[in-house]
Amino acid sequence: MERQSEQVNVPSEHVAVVAMFADREIAETAVEALLAEGFSDDQISLVARGAGTDDSGKFVAGGLMVTVSAKGRERDAERILRDHEARDVTTNRIGATGEVGPKT
Repeated sequence: MERQSEQVNVPSEHVAVVAMFADREIAETAVEALLAEGFSDDQISLVARGAGTDDSGKFVAGGLMVTVSAKGRERDAERILRDHEARDVTTNRIGATGEVGPKT
């Protein structure tokens, strides 16, 4: 039986700029600034990390992480995030193999 192959174009590299925020409003403002600078909704992720509830059941945010898929625009994303009080801004390159390369 002859096996047919199909060509699939997989990006060779994905670049993610990741920043942590202590305050949700500031993180949301940073996301709005990214959108205003031409990044799309599908390039931006906002996730609460380490969140929980207090004794009364009220939500208590941990850190907020904003991740931007920014290949070719890493410096723009880093600048915008830093301008909006981000801490721990890192840029990671992920190859098609899924291996994470050195931070830039």
